[in-house]
Amino acid sequence: MDVEKKKEITVDDILLDLGPFGKFHSLNYILILFPVLLAGMYSSVYNFEAMDLKYRCTVPECEDPAVVNFSIPHVDGEPSKCRRYAPFANVTLNDTCSEHFYDTSTEIKCDSYVYFEEHSIVKEFNLGCQDWKRSLVGTVHNAGFFISIPLTGLLSDRYGRRIAVVFASVANGVFGVIRAFSLNYEMFIVLEFLEPALGGGVYTACFVLAMELAGPKGRVFVSLLFNTMFILGGVSVTSLSWWLQSWRHLLLIIYTPAILVFFYIWSLTESFRWFFSKGRYEDGINVLKRCEKFNKVSVPKDHYDQVEKQAMQQRDAVKFESLEANSSSFKQTFCSGLIWKRLFICSFLWTSSTLVYYGLSINAIELSGNAYMNYIVVILIEAPANVCKLFCLDRFGRKKVIGTAFVLTGIILIAYGFIPGGYWSTTFYLGGKFFITLAYNSLYIFAAEVFPTNYRTTLLAICSTLGRVGSTLAPQTPLLSKLYEFLPTILFGVMSGLSGLIVMTLPETNNQKLPDSLKEARAQDRKNTNKNTTDNKTRL
Repeated sequence: MDVEKKKEITVDDILLDLGPFGKFHSLNYILILFPVLLAGMYSSVYNFEAMDLKYRCTVPECEDPAVVNFSIPHVDGEPSKCRRYAPFANVTLNDTCSEHFYDTSTEIKCDSYVYFEEHSIVKEFNLGCQDWKRSLVGTVHNAGFFISIPLTGLLSDRYGRRIAVVFASVANGVFGVIRAFSLNYEMFIVLEFLEPALGGGVYTACFVLAMELAGPKGRVFVSLLFNTMFILGGVSVTSLSWWLQSWRHLLLIIYTPAILVFFYIWSLTESFRWFFSKGRYEDGINVLKRCEKFNKVSVPKDHYDQVEKQAMQQRDAVKFESLEANSSSFKQTFCSGLIWKRLFICSFLWTSSTLVYYGLSINAIELSGNAYMNYIVVILIEAPANVCKLFCLDRFGRKKVIGTAFVLTGIILIAYGFIPGGYWSTTFYLGGKFFITLAYNSLYIFAAEVFPTNYRTTLLAICSTLGRVGSTLAPQTPLLSKLYEFLPTILFGVMSGLSGLIVMTLPETNNQKLPDSLKEARAQDRKNTNKNTTDNKTRL
């Protein structure tokens, strides 16, 4: 009896009593997952806004379709998009539709184009043969995340998780809808940047809120729900683009619902953990009591009293520790070679992951066959990779799974260039996307486990921000195929192979206590070194 009385009740104990998927949780998860679905759409939409079209050079001297056969050079049986034959200077105007009017030994650049499709900004803003302007759309979009990641974190910590979700979603909606009415390329590209710069953090804000509302037994499943909804968003926007064949209508349909998230201010529950962190203990307890009422369960009143007391003690301890640690711990951490080594390695792994992950998705549109089906299949392959992650990480360890996934991605993508087109070529491409998804999603967990608690959030934010360099460069990789068809996949393969080797220099963190200090982080390395020495002796 004495042992039971002395047992300290934590908020996780109350969450276990409330249940992981009662009515309260289900309603809030439905609300939270809606912006996640939209975020999945917004992460892919730029691929279809700036999709390449079928077009050819205009022949101003004679636009008779029959003349195309001898007025424009042909590539793989199709009229060239960017070059045409120069007319002879000494031929009279009456002969402009004659094959003898054009000098087939001299090619000149096109001045204008005849478009056979009109579902992207290429026709609207006359971007024919300006592939760099098309690629810039994706680069500018992903560059916006350099602002949104720290901005959303600031809003979330200072004003609450709910405000961060509402702000990011409404910003997405407003700038997305305005972009649908762009008058020119310059206006379009500015809005393409502002939308993710202010709203790109919606996924992170939703994820933090969901994790803080979930009980210990529900977090893994909630994580899987997030991944599933994000994939569903990518598939949805691809299907809509395929059906609508109009980039303006597509933007209006997918961005207008985001504005409705404004009403979440009154309907979405704030995180009780955020209330506790701000000293608003009564508000935090009220959230838990509301959950108890909705789920029709009973929690002893003294449990709430214990949790409130514990939250107060925790907040006071954090304040004291931060004051005490600001001068010494910060200096020690950021002057440590160990921390800089891990920061460099994790940043490189993050950059490599985003480059390959987003690069494979973007380049799928350029593959032969139906561009929309290609993109859908490349997105859907992420689902089994996410399930594989759940089963493999705890069973085989973080380092082995991530290292193996990177190396296999490298081998598959380098080999892809030597395989003739067809079934096996497609299988290898999808295999590369499967394993990079496994590595990328596992890296989120692994990176969090190698940094000390005091500055874990800061160091992870640095990794994530630097990692966006990869996703910012990814839209430019299709341009490499102009030099050599398989150059993008070779680049992806080399980066993945290097990452697979580099990740092995980090310590294994599976089933290990998270390091709370620099001292414990160093102990991780020593333990890893000792384990490797023991393994080598065992083999001998």
